[in-house]
Amino acid sequence: MNTNTKKRRFIVPIVAVLCVAAVLAGFLSGCNNLAGPGGSDDTTALPPAEDTGLTIRIYQPNAGQAALWQELAADYRNLTGVSVDVKSPEGGEPGNELKDMLKADAGAPGIFVFTNPREYGMWKEYAEPLSDTQAYQHLIDTRMALTADGKVVALPLSVEPFGIIYNKKILANYFALENKDTSYEAVSDITTYRQLTRLAEDMNDLKDELKIDGVFAAPALKEGESAVWTTRLMSVPLGHEIAGRKTELTGETLDELTIRYANGYRSLHDLMLNNGTTRRYLDERSYADAVKEFATGKAAMIPGGSEFLGHLNSAVGQTVSADEIAFLPAFMDIEDVPTQGLAFDVTGYLAINGKLSEEERKAAGEFLNWLFTSERGMDFLATKLNVLAPYDTETEESLPRNPLIADAFAWLKKSEAGNVLTWSSLTPGEEFRDKVFGKGLLAYSTGKTDWEDFKSDLREGWGKLRGKME
Repeated sequence: MNTNTKKRRFIVPIVAVLCVAAVLAGFLSGCNNLAGPGGSDDTTALPPAEDTGLTIRIYQPNAGQAALWQELAADYRNLTGVSVDVKSPEGGEPGNELKDMLKADAGAPGIFVFTNPREYGMWKEYAEPLSDTQAYQHLIDTRMALTADGKVVALPLSVEPFGIIYNKKILANYFALENKDTSYEAVSDITTYRQLTRLAEDMNDLKDELKIDGVFAAPALKEGESAVWTTRLMSVPLGHEIAGRKTELTGETLDELTIRYANGYRSLHDLMLNNGTTRRYLDERSYADAVKEFATGKAAMIPGGSEFLGHLNSAVGQTVSADEIAFLPAFMDIEDVPTQGLAFDVTGYLAINGKLSEEERKAAGEFLNWLFTSERGMDFLATKLNVLAPYDTETEESLPRNPLIADAFAWLKKSEAGNVLTWSSLTPGEEFRDKVFGKGLLAYSTGKTDWEDFKSDLREGWGKLRGKME
């Protein structure tokens, strides 16, 4: 079995009428894919199903999304006759609150959502193995499932892509130049750090002809504004390091950072800085300043994720439209990772409480399958939660209306692309980002400290602050 990519076709019920009848009678087994593609899960097409007496309790830590999950719960109840009770935080720390709920004698959640793999230590005794679920079989890249103690303990709810966002029009203008010093004719010619370097440096030499101030929007390293460079971009070499160490994300093995690929990070950072719009006032620049340079066509590239669309559309003086942007991987000079694709940050997981009765666990598993294989479930993820769910049941038509997500989905399906998995939630938090990484990166970028001293401070700061995490 290929553990990196497993693609399955949708399983379409041949006798959909019999399946519907079974669900209406309250028998869920054998009809897990009732609402899969090709079938109908329109809750207005049928009268509400008869109550089965079963209740699935879901804990999800985002109170702002509670109403959306309640809508989905009502749909599932009408379709299957199984009630869904959604709980959200009531002011406490989500991880600790979940831990207390799982220990409760009654009303413990059957499904729970979490964001940080490190939380596994709080509920490991409740982890139900999920490798036999239909949902797991539909994962495009099974590395995205959370594995601990030799078993699959959680499935990804959502992933966020990250890379270098580029202006398609500016690059097209460059490729059409007769006096360019490269043979590149399309973005597809750029597949390595070396090629990205040649492209960026030549574009920067021709910036007057391209009518830009620099290829990259200069880094914003003002305290509190640097997350794109100090967390998201940093998570790319961290992802490569974790993959190379073949370590589980849930233990304490990441409390010490070797920063094996720190020089790879430096290669891309220096490329952006040396071919950027400015080297001045880096400590005063906000992220909005960098976005504005890109949004007004003054820069051709900027690092970012799918959330960048919102920043673009709210930028003052925006002249670059949404259909003019796309992703390139955040290529770095890393010799033992020659094939580098887009980065995908796993931002949410779903797990099942293995301490419940067999009937309750089965019902929870069937809900999970329905969520990730049905038209209704995938529509909820795309249009309500506005996230990319990394399953082959996703289609271009069901994606969130975001060109960066559509582009990322195409990358996700390329098993040979060398996509890297990242977990920004594993970094030690704001203090590390601002006081250690951000402060050190600013000092390096302005020539006040050298790279080796910065790496040493980074390694030491990581160890201290990771140790303070619960």
